[in-house]
Amino acid sequence: YSCPTYASIDDFLDSDVADKTDGIIVCTPHSTHFDIGAKILTYGIRRVEQDGAKPLQVLMEKPMTTCVDEARKLDNLAKHYESIGGTFLVNHTANYRQQTKAAREIVRSGKLGRIILVTGLMASPLSWLFENPDNRGWNEPDESGKMIGNGFAWGQTSHILAWIYHVTDLDPDKVYCSMRHSEKTGADVAHSATIECNGGVTFSLSGTSLLPGYEHADPPIGKQLSIRIFGTNGALTYIGNDRDPRSGHLEFIDGNGKTDVLCEDLGFQFENAEVSGDGPESLQEFISASCGIKPYNGANSGVGLKTVRTIEAMYRSHASGNAEGVL
Repeated sequence: YSCPTYASIDDFLDSDVADKTDGIIVCTPHSTHFDIGAKILTYGIRRVEQDGAKPLQVLMEKPMTTCVDEARKLDNLAKHYESIGGTFLVNHTANYRQQTKAAREIVRSGKLGRIILVTGLMASPLSWLFENPDNRGWNEPDESGKMIGNGFAWGQTSHILAWIYHVTDLDPDKVYCSMRHSEKTGADVAHSATIECNGGVTFSLSGTSLLPGYEHADPPIGKQLSIRIFGTNGALTYIGNDRDPRSGHLEFIDGNGKTDVLCEDLGFQFENAEVSGDGPESLQEFISASCGIKPYNGANSGVGLKTVRTIEAMYRSHASGNAEGVL
């Protein structure tokens, strides 16, 4: 495609090409997101406030960062950037699905009542990733000393956390977590956590990479998810296999026990990992923003920050054996 290449984000931002760029996708190792993202946002703010140019749109891979302090700094930059017309999206692809929008609308409408209990389970066929010592970027903390642990929590649990936080708007306060680790790599491959959230909500979260199979096999083995949200007036459930839309639906059960199936024609969809077509919905929203169209932001920096804060507390809790406050 005759695209220019650069040795670093600094070299790119110093080039004439940056001034002509509409958007940037950050798809680098987890622990590098802050440094790259902060430089892009700082450049974008200067571009708008000093040069009077149009904003540079940003799509950041998940998790937003792997350090709470860095996540807070990036959140502050992103919020300021959005206040002057910029867009910062985190690429939690499930959050941009129509079913997610419908679930969020049920909660915001008040039909669910006050949320009391949330349960979430994510099981992925990813032993090939987290049990392979060659995959150091997925299995070992980086050398900065800022990253606590690495494995399934950062690599996969971030997806389900971001979905639940976007749908419910809950804020985590305290976490107790127990983890199990691979003997080959040291990566966490299974965990169970209890998360206390604002308003006295209890959130039970489990996850593992030990689901047998391979997601790129023929036929593929999909990730299995079970999300249940119980309120004073009803319950919302979303359960299925993310490679088989026929495996489940988004359902709302009202106070009388009547079940409504939402987005029935779409079935169950979570992460969008299709390699064909026009790309995931998150990418489409990024393109819309880059074309000057207001996007649907299914995972803004606030959702990214809550996700990072929770996972960091999970690692601290397992290490201490105690419940830990969310920083």
